[in-house]
Amino acid sequence: MENPMSQCPVCGGEEEVITNTCRVAPYKDKTMSGYECKACGFVRHPENLGQYKKVVTGASEGLLRTLRNATDERPGREFYMAEMGLEIVGKPNASISFFGSGLNTDHLWVKRAYPGVSTKLVDLENMQEAENFEPIADATPSDVVLASEVIEHFTEPVAHFESLLKLLKNDGILICSSNIYDGTDMSFHQYPFVPGHVAYWTPLSLIKLASDHGCFVDFRTPEIGLTRGGPRKKYIIFYRSTELLFRTSLYFGRHMHAPSEKE
Repeated sequence: MENPMSQCPVCGGEEEVITNTCRVAPYKDKTMSGYECKACGFVRHPENLGQYKKVVTGASEGLLRTLRNATDERPGREFYMAEMGLEIVGKPNASISFFGSGLNTDHLWVKRAYPGVSTKLVDLENMQEAENFEPIADATPSDVVLASEVIEHFTEPVAHFESLLKLLKNDGILICSSNIYDGTDMSFHQYPFVPGHVAYWTPLSLIKLASDHGCFVDFRTPEIGLTRGGPRKKYIIFYRSTELLFRTSLYFGRHMHAPSEKE
């Protein structure tokens, strides 16, 4: 008896089993099996979750994390994502949720630069022992929600995205940072081989997810995508209101690229 057809968790389309071997450093010769949706293109690599601890200790990924996170001397990517979100929503007393930021301290830079803004750290655990921490299950909605390098770790893509979208006020904006699969040869991509990266989203899969949850979605290239971020690095921007659709268009009518950490 044949096994039942595997279905995409995002769109319900038929999945095919895939196997890819990385051809580029630092994951050269790493082989992974997974599933690719024939309809929306969404790729998942469940077996890559077991190597997640290597993200923290691995030299390459550890260096990239250091470069994008805040230090005592300079802000990091989430600070610039927050600035963009604040300019788009146009609220001087906006609330900002940093989703899954771990030990990153960009929220402190935001609070110093914008004292009228309230910040919240939302995560599985309070790694910074912060007073403004909210566990995911009990987190309250915000005007601006940031998820930098998070959505590629979603083992349950729809359910975990729903937890993220619950943090978004009806007139708020969600800004995610991740690489987007463009359909080119995956063996030349580093991103899906990084330990812990189990979800490789496509534009169509994110449009489908946004539509199913009453959102618009926009894709923009951050400045870092022009250099070390690579051609598939995107900000994925979700919002529900038509006003924010136009405010986002206005922002990018004035800015060539989305802001990100400085080189």
